[in-house]
Amino acid sequence: MRRLILGCLLCSMAYGETAVEFEVASVKQLDQAREQGRPDLSFIGTAGKPAKISGSRVTLTGSLRTIIAAAYSVKSYQITGTPAWADSLVYVIAASTAGDSAPTQEQIRPMLQSLLAERFQLKLHHDTKEMPVYHMTLAPGKKNSKLTPAAAGETFSFNVTAEAGGTVRGKATKAPIVDFVQMMSGSADRPVIDKTGMTGDIDWDILIPQEGVRTLDDANRAFIDAAKDQLGVKLEAAKEPIELLVVDQVAKPSEN
Repeated sequence: MRRLILGCLLCSMAYGETAVEFEVASVKQLDQAREQGRPDLSFIGTAGKPAKISGSRVTLTGSLRTIIAAAYSVKSYQITGTPAWADSLVYVIAASTAGDSAPTQEQIRPMLQSLLAERFQLKLHHDTKEMPVYHMTLAPGKKNSKLTPAAAGETFSFNVTAEAGGTVRGKATKAPIVDFVQMMSGSADRPVIDKTGMTGDIDWDILIPQEGVRTLDDANRAFIDAAKDQLGVKLEAAKEPIELLVVDQVAKPSEN
């Protein structure tokens, strides 16, 4: 965790001492909360960079957990101690930085941290805990014809469609491998750590049987099984020390 803290400090120094806060920022809650039990796939295609940056303007849409993860460059499973509304309520942050140049994702992180402390009254501390995880590997000898590095010239796409025979097809092109790992982690019963050795963007295409799928847990198991059978993905149980952000205090933001 020292590396995380040092990285934030170096980031602030690189962008200038005055760049620890946005010049202007608004936080608005969307009228409709995220549907309970519905998987959040908004991260697909972001490669761990959920904030949209256009010139000096920065926008970010997501739950409080999503915003904290973006601010501190951690995975969702590394955040503990949040209230139930941190996953269901969706917020839109619209902000701008000083000057006309576009900041990087790394440069806006200390600004997001300041915004969380001011608007959400967020207080947290760091901890490390050994936790059960899965190591995601590729099964030896398996033909991974549907999980391949993206070809040059491809553009990102992600679609989930209903197919004949009671199946759901999930297909992605030029999708970041880190997003696929996050999807696997969200579907598994413990965090998934990538050990495939693959980097960059990938293509994948699977058919997920829907027979017997009644609940979100059923859907998650169906996706994991399809990934194992059709993509050659293997999940091996393990234990690893995980760096955590433990939320001590947080409140719904006041109106702008």
